[in-house]
Amino acid sequence: MERWRPGARVEGASGGTDVRRLPPPVLPQFPGMRGFAELDSVIGRLGFRHAADLLRGPAVEAGTSVFATLPKATTDDGFRILDGLWFPARGRAWTRVDLRHIQETAERWRTSTDPRGGTAAALMDTMETVVRDDPMGPRRIVLWQVCRELKDRAGGPTAEAAEALGVHSTDAAPLAAAVAAGFAGRGPVRDAAESVNEVWPGDRLREALRIAGLLPSYPTDHVLANFLTRLNDRAAAVDRLMEEARRLGQLGELRAATVSWLAAVRRATDDDRALAGLLGAAALLADERHSPDAPSPVDSTVRVGVERRAVTLRWTAARLPRDTARTGKDRGAPVSYRVLRFPDGAPEQAAEVPYTDTSLSVLDLDAPIGRRVRYAVLPLRRGQLAGVPRVTGAVLLVPDVEEVRAVPVPDGVRLQWRAHPAARGFRAVRSTARRAGGPDRAGQPTDGVPVDGLPVPAGRKGFVDRPLLPGTYLYEISCGYPAVPDLPGDGGELVWSPGLRVAATSVEWPSPVEDVTVRSLEGGTVTIDWRPPARGNGRLVEWPGLPLAPGDDVSGTPAARSAPGEGPVSVVPEARSRIRMTAVSVLGDRAVAGPSVLVERPGAVEDLTALRLAPGTAELRFRWPEPAVLVLVAWEQEGRRREIRVARSRYLAERRVEIPLTGRPCRIEVSAVPRPDAVSIPTVPATTSLPHVPEPPPQPPRNSRALALLTFPWTPWGNGGAPRGRPWWRRWRPRSGS
Repeated sequence: MERWRPGARVEGASGGTDVRRLPPPVLPQFPGMRGFAELDSVIGRLGFRHAADLLRGPAVEAGTSVFATLPKATTDDGFRILDGLWFPARGRAWTRVDLRHIQETAERWRTSTDPRGGTAAALMDTMETVVRDDPMGPRRIVLWQVCRELKDRAGGPTAEAAEALGVHSTDAAPLAAAVAAGFAGRGPVRDAAESVNEVWPGDRLREALRIAGLLPSYPTDHVLANFLTRLNDRAAAVDRLMEEARRLGQLGELRAATVSWLAAVRRATDDDRALAGLLGAAALLADERHSPDAPSPVDSTVRVGVERRAVTLRWTAARLPRDTARTGKDRGAPVSYRVLRFPDGAPEQAAEVPYTDTSLSVLDLDAPIGRRVRYAVLPLRRGQLAGVPRVTGAVLLVPDVEEVRAVPVPDGVRLQWRAHPAARGFRAVRSTARRAGGPDRAGQPTDGVPVDGLPVPAGRKGFVDRPLLPGTYLYEISCGYPAVPDLPGDGGELVWSPGLRVAATSVEWPSPVEDVTVRSLEGGTVTIDWRPPARGNGRLVEWPGLPLAPGDDVSGTPAARSAPGEGPVSVVPEARSRIRMTAVSVLGDRAVAGPSVLVERPGAVEDLTALRLAPGTAELRFRWPEPAVLVLVAWEQEGRRREIRVARSRYLAERRVEIPLTGRPCRIEVSAVPRPDAVSIPTVPATTSLPHVPEPPPQPPRNSRALALLTFPWTPWGNGGAPRGRPWWRRWRPRSGS
């Protein structure tokens, strides 16, 4: 009779040993445990090589047992792993790791003085859960860890390395050979094997299928094969539910289709197709229920408010049936909510709206501008979808302008506002408001409804509408936003806001002075006259700022509040100054500007000096005649007059003016140039002159001794020193008798 022992060879009937080896062991292809990564990390931090060191239990301390001092029957030469997880016992017996062994070892860890005892006991509780689910679960975990260590070692899997990890010598060689033949090394396959149980069983079906796609399609591990079978069965069931939901939707059975979509989403919460189908069906169902053509339309339980640049949602609490899958208090778990936003007609593009509190409202500050969107409120219980989402109708966020301000301007009104940065178009329609009261001339009642709409050109910041008769006008202002190209029927055109109605009042303004003339210019006095305006009182005032265009509003300025003038006005500007006189028309508290006259009195050119620099050049310096912007430099020489204009900026930078001259006498004149747009009081130009410069004497012959002694001390370019030697006329006088 043959007798089998764990890991031992098969003994033949003749008493010899069969040369045939046991078949190679089948290694696990995944740990098969949820939370394996955390368990493996804690085991490593405690200093254990693998879970077998944990399952072996703490070492027996001396004096703690009556058998502690007795010698062991056999030497502990490792655990056996190929046909179960076995630890050596006394004699030739072996102890299998089962529920009883795990419970006893856990108790030993709790009563141990080992500092790791408390944590090890907690891990043993986890191992108890594993062995209750699968009696071979602890062996699978230990075998996976040992195979991983053997595969990753530098020299590859060997029997000696297996024995160093605590494997019995009879199992070490077959185990090393099996690891070398087919165990997965570092990479995505092993990562998928260790993480797939973190996702499945669960509700993230598509993520589990993605990870499982990295594992062997035809596994040799029967536990992995059963795992993949259950996973694929769930995927097939979800696909059938979605197909049924599509069929019901095509038949118009929206309620039944929604129920099928809901069942698919609850079985695969990460399936985007299922969620998009549920949102689409719920949107159609909401449109059908709240359509005006419905037999008994009801108000939506989700109310939408568009306020400026945000969308506000408010809803009532969901009434959900009790969860029959739970018992006790857990059946009535609180309901939370999840809010999604998706483009109308494109539920697959759903995005989550931030929602953290427990209130029944949410403010969406990130709603897209110019795009029709819908909102869905999903009731959740324990983080899972607990009912059909409630979907709103299409919401279009196109903000109107803000901070609109209407002010009267001459002959019209000005409207100013602040628009959204995304706005690309603006339009305004002006209407005349009818007076409320009795019937009009045609016998129709007047109720204040605007009539006679007329478009007014508008810009990003507002517009000015003129000319207008005095009265009240209504303006309806709208903003246009670029439509999303994928929206049907928009064609890339602008989507306009609902419009904001603003009232503006035009009042009577004075008419600007039409003409201002200079009547006389005598001495230092300028006399200015103007034609009275058609409406209002005219006056001529000194204007301190920049010139204004005729008709500009100057109400509230000191010039507008000055006393009215009559008849011509005489102006006597001070030297080196400029005065702008502007005509202003005043009617009540309103005033407009008219034409203006600029009167300037440049200062005289002072401190004019001229100096010859070199043959053919002279330098001029003078004090600039403020407030002139140009001066005219003219000089007469040899009966010819030449002149140049010098700009103020150039002269103040160089502080001199150079002119070309000959050695002949010259008269120089510098005067301010009047501005072409001003009335200038003339000033006397400054003059100076340069005398004649004599020609130098003829040059002596080359290489003569006299050339070196020749000097010209009287020339402006000479050094001015006394001549050395005899004068030239004595040196060149012919000798007597020659």
